Amino acid sequence: MKTFGILFLLLGFFYSSINAYAISDGKTREDIKQLEKRIKQLESGRKNSQSNNISTATGLSRSFNPAISLNGLLLGTYNSEGNDNSSQSNKTGLSVQEMELQLAGNVDTWLRIKSTFSMEGTENFGLEELVGSGLITNNLSLQVGKIFVPIGKHNQLHTHGQPFVATPVSNEMVLGEEGMKEIGFGASYLLPVSFFSEINLQILEGENADLFASTVNDGFAYLTRSANSFDLSDETTMDANLAYAFGDNSLTGAYKTTEVLGVDIRFKHKPLGREGYRTTIWQSEFLTSTREQIKTGFYTYLQQQFAKRWWAQGRYSHSYQESDRSDQNQYSLALSYVPSEFIETKLEYTHLNQYAADENQLFLRFYFTLGSHKGHSY
Repeated sequence: MKTFGILFLLLGFFYSSINAYAISDGKTREDIKQLEKRIKQLESGRKNSQSNNISTATGLSRSFNPAISLNGLLLGTYNSEGNDNSSQSNKTGLSVQEMELQLAGNVDTWLRIKSTFSMEGTENFGLEELVGSGLITNNLSLQVGKIFVPIGKHNQLHTHGQPFVATPVSNEMVLGEEGMKEIGFGASYLLPVSFFSEINLQILEGENADLFASTVNDGFAYLTRSANSFDLSDETTMDANLAYAFGDNSLTGAYKTTEVLGVDIRFKHKPLGREGYRTTIWQSEFLTSTREQIKTGFYTYLQQQFAKRWWAQGRYSHSYQESDRSDQNQYSLALSYVPSEFIETKLEYTHLNQYAADENQLFLRFYFTLGSHKGHSY
């Protein structure tokens, strides 16, 4: 009897706790049922959304195919020379330097298209780039379209991707003011080695008036390029590239073939850990061409990220033309504020010494990207 009395007392003592637990447990079970119901509703809605946006060819969402972006460059310029000449390039004033509309996406599992339409100032809207690329095997890919020819680093960059406002005088002298953009067909082969090494071959229309512009219909230009990249350490990368192009031009005799050579090298140091924003980039490029005369040029620049959103840059560029033995020297300093990958404000000073005359230029440029924004090529 004494044992039964003790059990009775214990049951009475814990009754209130057991009863409260039972009520709480029942409420918990009801809450779980409500959550399960809600999850099923969300999953059903997601499946319906996906079924409405699936591309039958690629399985990619139509919501982002093609990916669309708009790049804008707004520029304020002061130039110490040529203010009485309305046709002066880089003239003093405010302008829309360029607007770029980019569309890119997968046509199917084999072919990807990238197109860029640009407008300098507020007129002359046209096609700047149209490239179709397809991966044939794990190592072999093909490209066709209007291409930024991969000779040197700078020539492959769109205006908004160029590290300085002023174009290097070396590139202007050797490749022309518009650079080397050609309609062509190419193939790239990734070599089976322990580091990145790619061979690129291209057949080009040869329309560049400063280099080719052949007067015959079969006067194509041809390019071969070796691209290589190495990891020197966990924090430092080096890449070295060599490109050679040749093709017929509008001349005759010994000068009817133009040759172009481009060599570039780049080091990038990005510390690991919390110092990752203190990135250092050093890049140099040498160009030379022969079309009745020899034109050569080079630039070298250093780019230092000294705070999370701030970059400092310095560049020297030189060009030389054999015919009149004239050379140009260009010095540039720039400070950039980059709050995100979509916005950049750059203040740049450039001193240009050419043909025994000095020219001082000051630029303030604001850049923005609206929409999809793919990372730039390394």
